[in-house]
Amino acid sequence: MILAFFSLVILFYGLALLFASKTWKSLPELIESGELKSVAILIPFRNEFENLDALLKSLSALDYPKELLEIILINDHSDDNYKKVIQSFESNFPFKITVLNLPVNLEGKKMAISAGIKHSKAEIIVTSDADCIFPIDWVQKMQAPFEIQDIQLVSGSVVFKSNNIISKIFQMEFAPLIGVGAVSIHLGKPTMANGANLAFRKSTFEEIKPYTDNLTIPSGDDIFLLQKIKSHYPNGIFFQKEAVVKTNPPKNFKYFFAQRKRWAAKWRATANMNDSLPALSVWSFHLIYITSIIFSFISNEFLILVPILSFKILSEGIFIYLILKSQKQSFNSFVFAVLQLLYSIYVVIFGLLANFGSYSWKERKYNSNERSGN
Repeated sequence: MILAFFSLVILFYGLALLFASKTWKSLPELIESGELKSVAILIPFRNEFENLDALLKSLSALDYPKELLEIILINDHSDDNYKKVIQSFESNFPFKITVLNLPVNLEGKKMAISAGIKHSKAEIIVTSDADCIFPIDWVQKMQAPFEIQDIQLVSGSVVFKSNNIISKIFQMEFAPLIGVGAVSIHLGKPTMANGANLAFRKSTFEEIKPYTDNLTIPSGDDIFLLQKIKSHYPNGIFFQKEAVVKTNPPKNFKYFFAQRKRWAAKWRATANMNDSLPALSVWSFHLIYITSIIFSFISNEFLILVPILSFKILSEGIFIYLILKSQKQSFNSFVFAVLQLLYSIYVVIFGLLANFGSYSWKERKYNSNERSGN
């Protein structure tokens, strides 16, 4: 009876992933528009000296009318030599570029984005991070869905660059988050987006004022905006699968855990009960999954569980493969095997630890238990 329950849970999980895979493959493509819109790319940065050269080279190569595109870099109190890098590009940069400096009494990504939006006169705002690089048609693809008047926010795909086996692990672990976010948007139940590849109407941002009641939360600019737009425009969110931004993976496992703690903090701060259910369900599944394997060994029934475990592994492999393929990345079987051994344990343990202690972000320290309005 107990093993039958475990098997049904795992079966349901596998079927859900196959459904997600089918949905991912069928995501609509809106990559061309009639009249091109004015666009401002907002990139907050803090001590990004080592990334600014690659960032500006990538931005300068974008294919978009120069009279319709402006680049706004917002300096969040950097104390490195960022000016030297930016000045080396300014004289020959193909687009209008502006550098804003946050005043001493303001800090953080939300303040930086708000300052950039206030400065911009563009119709569409696109946000990203200083450690990203972009395909040359990125802006064209991100602004295209706004041809539909109901669309208020466009979320794009993000992939970690992979230079070695560790970064490949981070890339493959991250891919399902992008997939789940995309599927949830397509089904009209958006749960997540990524500020490294996000576009929205300036007028909508000014209308809903997404950050007014959550400025005490250091990050979450993307999730707060998504949730506010969802509440005002339930059918106004679109996932642009064809627009893929590459970003740096965490430097090591220490940075990886700090990043995940930051993400966990912002999700807890933004989510209501309904929005928390998907994350709670995933955590509960992995706890049940580990428990089922332990129980099957203790009861000498592991062989009975093998077919359903194989189905679960296959469905995960298909989902991850399809996402990486869309991002023009390769599927590494060895990395996938490593994740199969470790991922459920990581989810269960980290789901508990993420609620305690503190984390660092941009050389600033924050409490993991910060909540909206505190």
